[in-house]
Amino acid sequence: MMKIGPEEKLFAVIIGDVSGSKQLNSHSRYQTQLFLKSAVVQINEEFNEDIEAPFTITKGDEFQGLVTSTEAALRIILALEKLTYPVKLRFGIGIGQVYKMGGTLPIEMDGPAFHRANAALNFGKKKKYDYYMTSPEESTDLLCNTVFKLMGAIKSRWNERHFRLFWRYKELGTYREVGDHEGITAQAVCDALKNSRALVIKSAEESLIKHFRKFPLCIHAHSIEDDGALLR
Repeated sequence: MMKIGPEEKLFAVIIGDVSGSKQLNSHSRYQTQLFLKSAVVQINEEFNEDIEAPFTITKGDEFQGLVTSTEAALRIILALEKLTYPVKLRFGIGIGQVYKMGGTLPIEMDGPAFHRANAALNFGKKKKYDYYMTSPEESTDLLCNTVFKLMGAIKSRWNERHFRLFWRYKELGTYREVGDHEGITAQAVCDALKNSRALVIKSAEESLIKHFRKFPLCIHAHSIEDDGALLR
């Protein structure tokens, strides 16, 4: 008999969409959807070992996927943000149980993790947050969402050059190497990263990743909710 009950372990569901897509004309929206589809394909390949159910586009400009850890969820969100720039995405992260019901794609699944991710995305869109997370543990949500809000507030002031230098520095690791690629001095790179608070963002990302690695989903087994649990 097919198992239709929830998985006992917890998963992280990511649901995202393109910010402002309804304001795009038909041609621009089509091009954006193709751009997003290409990024989703790359994510499924690059993070294959962390993905429980592959990311799929569900409503043209909306996509979702199921991953095995909050650390992987954050890494995937940051990768998607880079891959799709300058298209702006918003993300909802939901932590909880999943009803697989024999399906292999996220759209064939259900459960508290999906409900939370959808609620998180809707709340984030309403408040204009880039990322928002909802889990069974309110203290974790408060910590992570506060950091997410601060990160979003800083990056909202960045232009293309700020993002480019930031991503290049994360990739190469030194001001000198970034400067060589950009044709500027190491000091200019340092000043640009400090003035834009990019080093603060890098530190925040690393701190969140360390936190998620130290407290993986499996330790929250005591928080598993029953079928009728209310979602915040």
